[in-house]
Amino acid sequence: MKKITLLLILFLTTLGYSQSLPLDFSDPLDAGFSGFNGTTTSVITDPTDATNQVIQFVGAGVDFDGAALALDTFIDLSDDANNTITMRINAPDATTRTHLLKLEGGSSGATELFFDTTMMGWQTVSVDFPAGLGTEYPTLVIFTDSGAGNTATGTYLIDDIDGPNGATIAVDPIPMTPAPIPSNPDAEVYSIYNDTNGYTNIFPVAYDFGTLAGQPDLDSGAAVNNALKFNFSTAGWGQGEALQDLSAYSFFSFHYWASAGTTGFNIELIANTGGTVAGTIYEYGGTNATVVTDSWQTVNIPISTFTSLGFDSSNFFQWKFDPYQQSVTNGGIVYVDNIMFTQNVLSVQSNDNLNLSIFPNPSTDSWNINSPDSTINSIQVYDMTGKLVISQEANDTNSRIDGANLNSGIYIARIISGDAVQSIKLIKE
Repeated sequence: MKKITLLLILFLTTLGYSQSLPLDFSDPLDAGFSGFNGTTTSVITDPTDATNQVIQFVGAGVDFDGAALALDTFIDLSDDANNTITMRINAPDATTRTHLLKLEGGSSGATELFFDTTMMGWQTVSVDFPAGLGTEYPTLVIFTDSGAGNTATGTYLIDDIDGPNGATIAVDPIPMTPAPIPSNPDAEVYSIYNDTNGYTNIFPVAYDFGTLAGQPDLDSGAAVNNALKFNFSTAGWGQGEALQDLSAYSFFSFHYWASAGTTGFNIELIANTGGTVAGTIYEYGGTNATVVTDSWQTVNIPISTFTSLGFDSSNFFQWKFDPYQQSVTNGGIVYVDNIMFTQNVLSVQSNDNLNLSIFPNPSTDSWNINSPDSTINSIQVYDMTGKLVISQEANDTNSRIDGANLNSGIYIARIISGDAVQSIKLIKE
């Protein structure tokens, strides 16, 4: 769930809609650039051509402010004869202004190049990347007026971003439901990441480090219930703050949801004692724990486990989740929520399962649902990519899901009755 305080915003925490090159901003998905460090973006009509749509960047006057777009197709720079990104950019004046184009993420790591604008109005720039680069760049980032000490600001228009496309990016798995809502009393919690309880003793974030895959809202209704999304095939991510004395707490607790095949992940608590920084790593996996996939799991690790490894809980100042055994080859998509130091084990609000029967399952065309003890209010069916494929209202103890138009495969049905929600696997033959 999203943090209460954030002083330094990294673009990868809030990526927008995805799209592929070329980008001409006539497609609504092209508008998915997400600004960071104060930059704002919007798609507007080109003031020089009323028939054309362009994206507007309004800079914030800090060293590295800009906007990022998560792509649905990798940018491929592996062909040394075809590794140039081009764009049209409209600058506010004729002074030489320096900007940065960065391609981020994936197994290829990141690559970036500075480029200049030198005239007022529209101009075409070509950013020619060097030889020996990779095939998988899923995120395109533009920093206007960028570089160490560059505090210039301006309003820029950008259009017709183009370059070499590679393979289609596979859709990441996503939980069908948000994490459970904790019920631990406020006085017993030091909250690092939570947005459903209003805990008052919270982690005063000063900075982030590493790479986060996103902070999706997993609640399909009007409520907000975010989670941290980690892609451990790429990197880990964490945060830092001022020194905190957490010696009064007994557990490091959280919820996680792991994709199939995830072998584990590392949890690192870091202390700064008298200027000596010491990180203690707990490997969640292997002999320490069994990773359960495709459902939310509750973890309560005694603080004594970390202190026995050298962690000084009276001088805590950083935390981080990393790939298992510090190796991205272990991979896995993992969602983490409700990260807390607690005096007692993590407890959650009651959400008793409904007394449901569903038949036939597997089915060739439809499923009947019976709920003898409660009225079914609504039903949502998702495919295994997390896409909502059926949504229907109900007001009875019996209902029917028509799956005649669904492809063969596995689906997840969320059955909602009042405040109770239950997820059921459907098999379409």
